[in-house]
Amino acid sequence: MASKFGIWWQKIQQHPFIVMGIIVPLMALLVLALAVHRWGWNWTGFAPYFSPPGTQYNDVPRGKTLWDWLGLLIIPLMLALGGFWLNERDKDRDKRVAEQQYKADCETRADNHREAMLQTYFEKMAELLLEKKLRDAEEEEEVRKIARVRTFIVLRRLDVMRKAAIIRGLHDFGLIDKDKSVVSLNGAHLSGVDLSGVPISRAHLGGADLSKANLSRAKLSEADLSEADLSEADLSRANLSGANLSEANLSEVDLSRANLSEANLSGADLSGTDLFEADLSRANLSGTDLSGADLSNAIVTEEQLKEARSLQGTIMPDGSKHPH
Repeated sequence: MASKFGIWWQKIQQHPFIVMGIIVPLMALLVLALAVHRWGWNWTGFAPYFSPPGTQYNDVPRGKTLWDWLGLLIIPLMLALGGFWLNERDKDRDKRVAEQQYKADCETRADNHREAMLQTYFEKMAELLLEKKLRDAEEEEEVRKIARVRTFIVLRRLDVMRKAAIIRGLHDFGLIDKDKSVVSLNGAHLSGVDLSGVPISRAHLGGADLSKANLSRAKLSEADLSEADLSEADLSRANLSGANLSEANLSEVDLSRANLSEANLSGADLSGTDLFEADLSRANLSGTDLSGADLSNAIVTEEQLKEARSLQGTIMPDGSKHPH
């Protein structure tokens, strides 16, 4: 309440005439009150009222005093202040509504622009596939370079859902298959992409920035994620069986209940990673950093864990904590 009054008072201060209209009358009333107290000016209406000698109070009509005249001024003044307050409140409300509408319009235009960009991208890629034979092009041919550059530019400008549409489209076109990756995504900006539940098995995503990506329940079996940045990504319940995750950054990733059977995790950073009930059977853990990871109830053998680079502070499958 105090903060609202402070804001209201600041707005009043921006109008000096209104400020003077409040302060000057108040100062005048204060001076008048002191004078009445000192000299007893009955005519002001502030001092006690005395009837003339020999008369009753009701026998003599009381004349208009200064206080009576001030009463006539106070009401208009209060009405003026009230009108000013209501006007300012309406202005603030209209300003907020206008700002919200402007933001909504900007977001709508931006979303429409992103949708148009996505449609244009697929149209151009279709041209490269059908007319320029992109799928059969050799690695050094210009058509492959054009497709890669165009893909990288679009991925930096789209939102996470449309980025997922790009990846799904490239996978369906057979352009990011790990056996023949026509459009390399090495270093591609895919941070925060939402691929939850998306089937992109055998996709080549090596070296891509997939930090904070939502890959929960994603079907990534036999995918190539080597050297990819998967920090803070959600890979819970993902199918990563046979996937290549060598040298990948999986620090503090949620891999709980994920299928990592036969996955290549050599040299990967799994520090602080949640591997609760994860299936690591026959996974390659040589040189893997598992410090601070949670392996409780995980399917993994002691022989596999001996290959890890670090187990400091790791919660082991039986619930115990590895000392060093």
